[in-house]
Amino acid sequence: MNRDEFLERLISQASLDTVDFACDLERVLAEEVKYLRRVVAACAEEEALERDALVRELRARLEDKDAQIAHLIEENRFLRETIARLQRG
Repeated sequence: MNRDEFLERLISQASLDTVDFACDLERVLAEEVKYLRRVVAACAEEEALERDALVRELRARLEDKDAQIAHLIEENRFLRETIARLQRG
């Protein structure tokens, strides 16, 4: 039995209530699929935003560390100059 014959036989044996129920069920499932796709898209967007926020935070930390390094280099230079002056004395 091919697919068309199977469907014809199935439809001829099903009551109108059964066909209506199957159609309603199909609509409900289609709406559920649409909803789940929106949920997945929202989760993906939220994940991307969180990743972006994490990247921004890490870049801010790096900038802070760079500023600390620059300050320590300057302080080190000042201390070396001070020690050199005192040794020349």
